[in-house]
Amino acid sequence: MTESLSLAQARRIAVAAQLRPRSARYRSVLERLGCIQLDTISAVRRAHELTLLARGLDLDESVGSLGRRRNPVGFEGWAHAMSIMPVADWPYQAWRRGQLRKRWADDPLPAAAEADVRALLAERGAVTVSDFPDGAMHRGGAATMGDSWERRTDHKHAAERMLLMGEIACTHRIGFKRVYQLAERAIPERYFWDASDEECMRHRVGTALRNLGVGTTKDIADYFRLPVAATGAALREMGVEQVRVEGWRSRAWIDPELVLARRPAADPAVAVSMFDQLVWLRERMERLWGHGWKIEIYVPAPKRTFGYYCLPIFVGDDLPGRVALRRVGGDLVVEAVEWDDARADREHLKAAVDRVASWVNAEPRWRTDTL
Repeated sequence: MTESLSLAQARRIAVAAQLRPRSARYRSVLERLGCIQLDTISAVRRAHELTLLARGLDLDESVGSLGRRRNPVGFEGWAHAMSIMPVADWPYQAWRRGQLRKRWADDPLPAAAEADVRALLAERGAVTVSDFPDGAMHRGGAATMGDSWERRTDHKHAAERMLLMGEIACTHRIGFKRVYQLAERAIPERYFWDASDEECMRHRVGTALRNLGVGTTKDIADYFRLPVAATGAALREMGVEQVRVEGWRSRAWIDPELVLARRPAADPAVAVSMFDQLVWLRERMERLWGHGWKIEIYVPAPKRTFGYYCLPIFVGDDLPGRVALRRVGGDLVVEAVEWDDARADREHLKAAVDRVASWVNAEPRWRTDTL
């Protein structure tokens, strides 16, 4: 195994591990990535759809990825953030479920709300938030550890906690509303068991390393938001080798099964969302490509330095720029552009925007100050 990597090699490894799947099908991409982040913002498309589209899935399969299936493909839970995870990984989410049970042990939910949710599930088998009674305001307002929907009632809050702790499961949605079921009904029997804490840690660490290709302990821990010290201990126990990467202060771990494929003959331009695992740890993005871009969705418009919805654009192994895009009527408006012409021709930028426009069935409209 090599003892050091150039920055160009590290970039190539990172992109090959993420953006060039062997099979552009939903199940295979989800199983490879280990999780796909969910978010309610749809200025372009939903975050999970953009993750799939960037990896070559067609539009219909990407948009229908959260729909009901005869055999469930994934379940929702807390990974890096609220995410869809492969159904086969249910056992390895046990450590997280246990941590959440401990966290909330001293903050019990209203017993009546939990009982009502269980009764609804027993009666109907599957429910959405629309089936819960109206009017019961939760004492704490919007809760943490979930998606950005406000939890308006005790019943919704109870269902969300029960989902994160594993009593309830969500394996599909109707529109963008979760469909809740009792976990033992929703998760196939062969996956309905709990791995030990040690098995969970090794599985999560291994999945993260495989998807990063090369990364520091913090990089690997951040993929599933694991404790950094426990991640480092797991990597040492697994016998993973370390390397030095040009310009990085900390030594990095390298995937023992890493096989570098040949670079494609052409350098395709691919836009990804800021919720994509290739860029979601900003300090890693800065170490690899020199950009420390932030999400500005929740920043008041006068204080934004770039734009509402930023999409980094990869060209081959490099990250020469970004665009701010937003659907407006039948147009995809290019609100802002940052591009390094020395790193890639602007034809790549236009090709990436055209590709995103095809994902939303819209015409790209460039503001005059972005041309």
